[in-house]
Amino acid sequence: MTGKMTLAAVTALALGAVACKQEGTTVSNNVSGSTDQTDEPGVANLGANAAAPGGMQMNPQQFAETAAGSDLFEIATGKLAQQKGSSAAVKSFGGMLVDEHTKSSNELKAAAAKVPGVALPVVPPPQLQARIDALNGLSGEAFDRQFIADQTASHQQTLTALNAYAATGTAQPLKEHAARATGVVQKHLNELNQLQQ
Repeated sequence: MTGKMTLAAVTALALGAVACKQEGTTVSNNVSGSTDQTDEPGVANLGANAAAPGGMQMNPQQFAETAAGSDLFEIATGKLAQQKGSSAAVKSFGGMLVDEHTKSSNELKAAAAKVPGVALPVVPPPQLQARIDALNGLSGEAFDRQFIADQTASHQQTLTALNAYAATGTAQPLKEHAARATGVVQKHLNELNQLQQ
């Protein structure tokens, strides 16, 4: 049970920012003893990649949980940005995240429905919920800085996971979804780069 929870945690964080999903996960995205860090100060590592611990490939359920967790994170933090962002650009980006991740989430639901035994979570994994809670405690420019840093890290990790599953995944509907979602995630990364300037 612990091994499954750890693997599920890793996969959920891996897509911490799939940038296109809505339904959540109950998966924890942290591996005990992991020392993975982002390059951004103060930003927790929001995910790994589409491989499970030990380099094993994610199975369809793990990928679905990871992608759904990422979408839930993006939707929740997008809503926070709309409410708490201090700049119009952050508020606008938050609205885009909500819209595009809701659409992606609906597409993930449709893909997952075609894969027997795959169920999507409805809440973000604990590690991503902690990031949501931390953002909720910030305001003004401090909120904007942390929001942009978290989004950048999660979208980079999500893009890695999507590309890996699109290349090596075993469930064709989910592979196709991963391939489609990469464009949205890359678009969000490009916009985040502009927000940082």
